[in-house]
Amino acid sequence: MRILMHITKRNFLKGALGAGLGALTMIESALAGERTADAPKGESSGGKGEIVRIPDVSIRMRSPDSVLVGISPTEVIEITLAEVLKFHGYCAGGVTFSFRAAQEAFKVLYGDRLAMRQNLKVQTSFHCCQAGALAYITGARTDFGAIPNRGDLTLIPEERRIILLQDKKTGERAVLKARFNPHHIFSPLFERVRKDPGFSPEVWKALNDAVEEYIHGPVENLFSEVRKS
Repeated sequence: MRILMHITKRNFLKGALGAGLGALTMIESALAGERTADAPKGESSGGKGEIVRIPDVSIRMRSPDSVLVGISPTEVIEITLAEVLKFHGYCAGGVTFSFRAAQEAFKVLYGDRLAMRQNLKVQTSFHCCQAGALAYITGARTDFGAIPNRGDLTLIPEERRIILLQDKKTGERAVLKARFNPHHIFSPLFERVRKDPGFSPEVWKALNDAVEEYIHGPVENLFSEVRKS
């Protein structure tokens, strides 16, 4: 399976990948919502490597409180993959993996209905950026955030490779058993590129492939088990 992730944040790139990357502006534009989907696959940026293309995909949820307090004119909110990536900063592989996990979990729990944001408990074996992505999408938090949602996000042992999303009102759970942990794939690449900025084109290419696979690939390639309990 082809794998790997995305790179963002001007300060991070300057420090970690070197100030000479000519694609900084293009990356920031992509994460701000200016899509590069029309660019030919394999098109390079300043000779430095491929731009990681972020699919224009989103998760729609309900948030009645947003209407009650005047934040939104409608209770339906839309969370895009690009927004979740900005929350973490650069880890497109792990973030995209969790985004797809949330999509599949919502299908299991709600079918065609929209999930209620901040009405979910999350247990995840996938820590770091992957847990952060699930927190952003669902509103579940560990020891920060809105008081009613603190404690709704729990980190469980990594070796279990499980993600559980539970509806707090019905008690129903979506259980996803992952085939691998993206963190184990991406961490060595990040360590190498921080030491050798010349390796960045290889990372960009790998991340581009991973984002495409994680969003559009068959679910059985990512998860050996997706069910309701």
